[in-house]
Amino acid sequence: MTTRTAPSQGIFSASAISSFESCEMKAHLQYDEGWENKNISNSLKTGIIMHDMQEMYLLGHNETAVMNSIEEDVKSRGWDSDPIFLPKIRAYIRGYYHRWEAEDADSFTDGTYKVLSVEEDFVFKYEDKSTGNFCTYVGRTDAVLMDIETDCIVLMEHKNVSTRDCQDSASIFWQSLIMNNQLTIYASYLEEKYDKPVYVWYDVVQTSPASKPKLVKKVRETLEEFEERLTLTYKNREENKYIRKKIHVLGEPRKKRMEEIYDISKRAQSASYLGTHTRNTQSCRNYGGCEFFHVCVGTENIYESNRFKKKDHYTEKETDEQPF
Repeated sequence: MTTRTAPSQGIFSASAISSFESCEMKAHLQYDEGWENKNISNSLKTGIIMHDMQEMYLLGHNETAVMNSIEEDVKSRGWDSDPIFLPKIRAYIRGYYHRWEAEDADSFTDGTYKVLSVEEDFVFKYEDKSTGNFCTYVGRTDAVLMDIETDCIVLMEHKNVSTRDCQDSASIFWQSLIMNNQLTIYASYLEEKYDKPVYVWYDVVQTSPASKPKLVKKVRETLEEFEERLTLTYKNREENKYIRKKIHVLGEPRKKRMEEIYDISKRAQSASYLGTHTRNTQSCRNYGGCEFFHVCVGTENIYESNRFKKKDHYTEKETDEQPF
């Protein structure tokens, strides 16, 4: 487990930086106080499960073993209460293996790539050379590879998205990644660790949150028929549901963005230390609406709300600090 984010002490994750950029009050509630929603959305559940699948895939587990493990995990978490959740996940997994297994087998067995780590926690101290001050960044890489042919480090990041923008290589989805907080921090850390050039291999799955059994001649598909149809869709190369793209986060553009992230971090550290958290009203409706909106405007008490809970590592720390 990585060090817990502590903005007042200058310790940040990439998501904490992004949250602060969006709204200082939201970042305060999430990362100073450690609040999170009790209920997890299906999109987040899908992301968690697919990350687990992709981790097992890179570690060399075959499709059957991964499928069995994922099904057991979903059921143990109670996430199979939605009857179409598992059929979708199975379709995504079958499609992923169908798309990449043979191609990756060639790349890894011929020595093009070597897996250095999977799901590795890290702590990265970034120093401002002009002042000697620093901030600490924590995170977890999905996978780190060595590109043997070019002698470069490859940061492999798995993403599951519902937007079709990922299918357009000229879209903002792809073009904005050179400024992405996570990729900038992770690539900076890896460059320092290995003293080699770093590039990112973005491994994207376009999921289908709106898909559901449909009516065929006034008869609704069974779950088995729905899963079979979705699997065929995800195995169809023309659907382009699985995209990998190399992102070069090298040289001056990355260094400039890392300097910007450091500046944002110092502002966040100061705000956290002083207890001044400006509300950004332009972000209230982003991504379907901020979950903390009613807390922010004073119509909901977060300590009494049934919607929120403290993150486990915040609760553990608070428990440890209680007097006997």
